[in-house]
Amino acid sequence: MPTIYEISDDLRALHDLLAESGGELTPQTEAAFAAFEAELSSDLHGKLDRYCSLIAELEALATARKAEAKRLTDLARTNERSAEALRERLRWVFEARGLGTQQTQRFRVSLAANGGKLPLVVLCAEDELPAWATKSRVTADTEAIRERLEAGESLAFARLGDRGRRISIR
Repeated sequence: MPTIYEISDDLRALHDLLAESGGELTPQTEAAFAAFEAELSSDLHGKLDRYCSLIAELEALATARKAEAKRLTDLARTNERSAEALRERLRWVFEARGLGTQQTQRFRVSLAANGGKLPLVVLCAEDELPAWATKSRVTADTEAIRERLEAGESLAFARLGDRGRRISIR
């Protein structure tokens, strides 16, 4: 598969190993990466350049696939809304004309009552409900906790962690 970046055969093999494992590091991929890293001492800059090219290619491919997935999701959402609008219009026709079950060449269409629990209609605002009719959920106020820790206060239930490290490729 031709790519927009020039990638050496060893990096293509690493890419294929990663793709086969679903992007997970397995003992086989770890061994391949270790062998590649052992060879880094010769032509370090060239190999780093190709390694970064593979990273850039995979990131570009991921971005393109996410965009395509969003496009397809949007199309599916449009199809679902259209089908629901048509279904609702058909329901209206059945109710307006008092139609019973209809048999077509391919479908059997009927107006059926929904099952399950009856719908609940709440007739007031949530803050007007009695206490027994409400739920509350406790969540951590992370900003308040962070402010106290940054001010030097010691808390038994929280601490500030260490920053991680990352590779920056520009």
